[in-house]
Amino acid sequence: MKKLLIMLAALTILALPALAEATPEAQIVGRQQSLDGVDLAILRIDFSDPGRAIPSVYAVTESPWLVEENAVCEMQDVNFDGHDDLVVTASVGASNAAYTFFLWNEESGAFEWYGGEPLWNYQLYPAQRMILSHITSGWAGLLHSDTVYAWDAAGRSLTALRFSEWDTLTEITDETRDGYLLYNELHDDSMLVETYVDYEMGVDESFLNAVDKYDDPDFMTQRFLYEANFLQLEVTPEANGDGSNG
Repeated sequence: MKKLLIMLAALTILALPALAEATPEAQIVGRQQSLDGVDLAILRIDFSDPGRAIPSVYAVTESPWLVEENAVCEMQDVNFDGHDDLVVTASVGASNAAYTFFLWNEESGAFEWYGGEPLWNYQLYPAQRMILSHITSGWAGLLHSDTVYAWDAAGRSLTALRFSEWDTLTEITDETRDGYLLYNELHDDSMLVETYVDYEMGVDESFLNAVDKYDDPDFMTQRFLYEANFLQLEVTPEANGDGSNG
């Protein structure tokens, strides 16, 4: 009987994390317009958790239709502390999506906004406690910007470590004609321009690459292995082996 009670107690302890998983549910409670004229939906996100009462979270999104699809928020451990955090989709475009984080605080029993700018199309690297933010824009989607962030020791705030931007060589000219200002963009498809910034080492440089490397999968997936002074992630999103997502 004693062994049975001990076994039941052990099973109860093991079952607690599963019982305490919070499920978010978002609803639109208001609307407002940003300073630059963008229509925003104000969200209230409630949590169903049989283990505790979790305070609601308020957030904004430029993509309110995601609420109807139950896709505006999800749970994911973004700061690698073993607790799921709340990820809210701030906006969705043709090729990019921006996300903001609300980190779980075990002491307060609540989700707290992490205080930084939204991250684009983020990739998690748990082994390095880093996050890669990648955005595509520009002419025909050929402007790419990457920023690598690292969590502080407490796992509460992000610091930018590296920034890399690359595009086909572009020249923009303008002229005034009949009272209108006309812009012309010239693209040289034979050259690729990249700017690299290392915030820790104080490196800020630009260099040219042959455009054929742009379509090279290794070149695209190992951006921070290309030069010796780039951040050595030692993984790629496609084949990593260290637990980072792809």
